[in-house]
Amino acid sequence: MTETARTRDAHDDGRTARAAVPLPPVRTTLPAVLPAASYGALVSFIRSRPGMTRQQLLAATGMSRTTLFERLEALFQHGYVYQDGSAPPGTGGHGPGRRSELLRWDTRGRVVLVLDLGQTHARLCVTGVDGRILRMRDVAVDIDTEAPAYLAEIFEISRRLVDAGQDESLIGVALGIPGPVDPATGVLGTSTTMPRWEAYPVLEAIRDHWQVPAVIENDARAFALGESSVIGADRTVLAVKYATGIGAGIVDAGHVLEGADGAAGDIGHVRITDDGPVCTCGRRGCLAAWASGHALIRRLADTGVRHLRDIVDRVAAGDPTVCDAVDEATARLSRVLATVVAVANPDDLVLGGALGRIPRVVSRIDAAIREDVTERARHHLSVGAAHLGADGAVVGLTRKIVDLVYDPAAIDAAILA
Repeated sequence: MTETARTRDAHDDGRTARAAVPLPPVRTTLPAVLPAASYGALVSFIRSRPGMTRQQLLAATGMSRTTLFERLEALFQHGYVYQDGSAPPGTGGHGPGRRSELLRWDTRGRVVLVLDLGQTHARLCVTGVDGRILRMRDVAVDIDTEAPAYLAEIFEISRRLVDAGQDESLIGVALGIPGPVDPATGVLGTSTTMPRWEAYPVLEAIRDHWQVPAVIENDARAFALGESSVIGADRTVLAVKYATGIGAGIVDAGHVLEGADGAAGDIGHVRITDDGPVCTCGRRGCLAAWASGHALIRRLADTGVRHLRDIVDRVAAGDPTVCDAVDEATARLSRVLATVVAVANPDDLVLGGALGRIPRVVSRIDAAIREDVTERARHHLSVGAAHLGADGAVVGLTRKIVDLVYDPAAIDAAILA
């Protein structure tokens, strides 16, 4: 296992400049008036706004002053809300020269540990609740191994990352994996990329080790959630992670499509030919067997290609052999994506992963889809590379755990326990 520290400066392949900009907090859709608000509903209401006074909360909730103030006191004590500055004139003050305190969602010092696991690399991050990466390590490690040993190494590196912070409180751990996840239980499904993890209690292991809430999500769906957070919750986003493997996620109106068995977006194992290369799933002719990064590395091995980075560099240099192989793989991927676009009719098709972000790949997929899909299904379609670079899944995973920890029902349970 090779560990590489990544500093967050302006020379980090152009990604840091984007990731360093604070992402907007997840906006919770709530009515303008919130009668009989619970503790959790109050937090969500305050969280969805830049700051509110007590008077504004009284007007919005219709609660009695006594009840509201008692609930706010409990939220102060549990660290969900804090007072921060005074409201501008005319926004809830109680007289000339006197202004009301603004109440805000308390995210001070709250951090999330994100374990973004890929087939050959892991990205381990400590983030703020808004998805900003505070500290990060990239680790070269093959996930096709025994889960206990793999997680022990990952946990040790992550512990050093968490311990490096000062005056921070870890609120949760979010894990992304390159395989199917049951949406109801969080249990890993049968996976060709990590078969030795099947039935292993990953979430239980995380909770036992870190003693905080935890979530698990497919890496492509996490990437889709992250991209959706900056594109806009009102848009339908199809996000494709094209790297060692191929996966996709669909987010509609802020909600990710998981599917009945947690396999939504597993486009890599769509058969596109009756024969062809043997896939990791044991069948022949799957998209991944023809077009994945793993397939390209195997095909180009005689040219000295050993890693995805080699492919990216050689495409940038205009190597004709590598460019031809990537063009052929992109054409096969485009045919499958054309079908998904026709079915989902997204506003945005976002391409991520080491191969998906290559400008040549983006432009060819864009052209192919506009040729293969009817104008009605692509009239408003925007096709482009990932807005967050390599950090999309990290942002999406942060969003998953923050939504879990600050779910109104979870807050009510924590206060009433």
